[in-house]
Amino acid sequence: MKGLLKHQFQRLEAAHLNGLSVALGVAGTHAAIGMLFGETAGLAAVSGAVCASMVDLPNPPHRVLRRVLPAAGAAGMVTLLVGLTDGSLLLTLAVIAVVAFLALMTLAWGPRAGPLSFSPVLAMVFAMAWDRTTGATSPWEHALWVVAGGFVYAAWGRGSAVVLRHRLRELALANALRATERRVRSRAERIAGAVGGEDARIRASIADDVVLADALQAARDQVFAARRSPRSRRQTDLVLGLVELRDLLLASRLDTELLGVDFPGRQWRSALADTLRQLARVLHDLANAVEFGSPLPEVSAAAWRERLAARLAEVGVPADDSRVHLVSALESRLGHMMDDVCAMVARQATEVDNPDSPWTPERLAPFVSPEGWPLAALQAHLTLQSGVMRHALRSALALVLAYALGAALPWAAHPFWLMLSVAVVLRGTLDQTLSRRNERIIGTVQGCLLVMVLAHVESVPLLSLCFIAAVGVAHAYVNRRYRVAATAATLMALLQPLMLAPGTNPAIAERLADTLIGAGLAWLFSFVLPSWERAAVPRLARQLRGALARHAANMLRWLPSAEEELAQRLSRQQAYAALSALAAAAQRTRAEPESVRLPDAEIESALSHGYRLMALMGAVQQLTRRRTDRLDVARAETALPLARKACVDVLQGAPMTGTDPAEIPDADAGAWPEHLGQHDLTPWLLRRLRLCRLEARELVTALNRLQPTGDPT
Repeated sequence: MKGLLKHQFQRLEAAHLNGLSVALGVAGTHAAIGMLFGETAGLAAVSGAVCASMVDLPNPPHRVLRRVLPAAGAAGMVTLLVGLTDGSLLLTLAVIAVVAFLALMTLAWGPRAGPLSFSPVLAMVFAMAWDRTTGATSPWEHALWVVAGGFVYAAWGRGSAVVLRHRLRELALANALRATERRVRSRAERIAGAVGGEDARIRASIADDVVLADALQAARDQVFAARRSPRSRRQTDLVLGLVELRDLLLASRLDTELLGVDFPGRQWRSALADTLRQLARVLHDLANAVEFGSPLPEVSAAAWRERLAARLAEVGVPADDSRVHLVSALESRLGHMMDDVCAMVARQATEVDNPDSPWTPERLAPFVSPEGWPLAALQAHLTLQSGVMRHALRSALALVLAYALGAALPWAAHPFWLMLSVAVVLRGTLDQTLSRRNERIIGTVQGCLLVMVLAHVESVPLLSLCFIAAVGVAHAYVNRRYRVAATAATLMALLQPLMLAPGTNPAIAERLADTLIGAGLAWLFSFVLPSWERAAVPRLARQLRGALARHAANMLRWLPSAEEELAQRLSRQQAYAALSALAAAAQRTRAEPESVRLPDAEIESALSHGYRLMALMGAVQQLTRRRTDRLDVARAETALPLARKACVDVLQGAPMTGTDPAEIPDADAGAWPEHLGQHDLTPWLLRRLRLCRLEARELVTALNRLQPTGDPT
């Protein structure tokens, strides 16, 4: 039995554990305050606990209170305002407008503020429903119990994070390993030519890179914040190894298109792709070892090299086919990936600790997502040109209209349901709004069907158990599969009156009608003060050019110092984040009206040049770090500063003059430098530097073509 429970526990993902913790925390808050101060206080405390739990996502323990306590305080303040204005429609509408606007303005702190922005809106809904579900209390007393529930839940959330911290780190690591595995497999398919169409390859590659970037950042946030111990140092080494592997994988895309599509080219591609698939299998097994405690995979870089060399040697080509030098270079790059994967496995297999590791918490801190709520972040959004400001105004207007309409409808008992439907569907972008609209409707229908079954249950404890389960499920799936979360939210809304009066008829028809009307209102209001993706392009382009300029200044150096290597890692993370932001905009714009949509060709061109520039700079770093003994020091030390200055100048906006012939890369199929049997690899370094300069120019040109020419509204 113990082994079975352990196996089931290991199968739970981070979101499932988090949802289970939230459900237990809300139930415990209700039970504790209800037993001590009565059922009325307990039910009010549940509202505070649910609002506080909105921001309780998988996080290191030290971050929990900084996120949960502001949500608990905001829930109490909103509850008090709603209570004080109860009975006056005009005052209630004013409270809705102010609370919605201020809540949505918190998105100025980025995606991490998303749950916090919704918590006050949910508190409004609970407060408006209060007199219909519990005994009478004063607004001040009600708000006090809401705050108390939020604070009790905050203590629970902090304790739960401490208990689950090791498991959450393991799951974040395993998720990063699986995301890397998927990226390696997709790269193998592209090398083998199994993905059709250049456009399809670019779009799939963009999606893969966004997922990998998110997974790596989640792993950094969990692992780098851990207290120093032998286990945390091994986990840190694994995350750092995955980051390096991503760079090598990105560099592996260089030059493979020059292998050609004739018979030898296809054979070479097949051998390289099979090697990448083998590496992906090792990453899969390593993820299982981290997540489930499975045996570590058996690896041997030497054996892999021998098999790859044998397969490449079997390809018959004329002696004067210069592609053999390119194949030799590609084989060397894969060899670096083999070495790094084997090193990651070996590091997890050894119990020998390295307490003198240079990666102290202080050095790792810059790589962790920002924390806190600095007011300075709001300054940039105090303008109508800001997407955050537009969304806040749009949402405030939509929620006011929704409540007013709900109060005027024949079934005016639940106008806050209509308001809630608008709040959960109306997102900052049309793409997200359309997705939420459809999922909300389907989830509500599913939830209503379940409630029709539960309406025949007259056991209050059983209904309470279903309600608590719905709280956990909604929390676990709100950012993963919103349809499931919407189903659970419908259960929460319709089970509350059943818990107070078992056997009564749940308001299923009203719930369905409010959901349909609310979803329609949210969709219509997404065209009010719209935030089209093209309006964000100038800001995203500046961020990308600035990040790549800093990265070029850090990367194109000969034998960097320890501090310069740290700067390289930090600027690399910032550059990837800037590329991911532009890639996310490219994905979202496809749902926008064609008249304002970003042109696919131009944005994919910009992303392609951006990732290619990152790949080239990574390749330069690998050459200068791993092949120092095979480079001409004098030529390298002369070429690197020149290339660095040229790239930085172009990315920072210096005028681009005519192309210097020395900067034109060797593009024809026989012009790459010799590699096979060649000790001096300096020509390859110079070629990479020429390509860096060209890609910087092409990127700036592509970004300039993306700039809007008219009013983005």
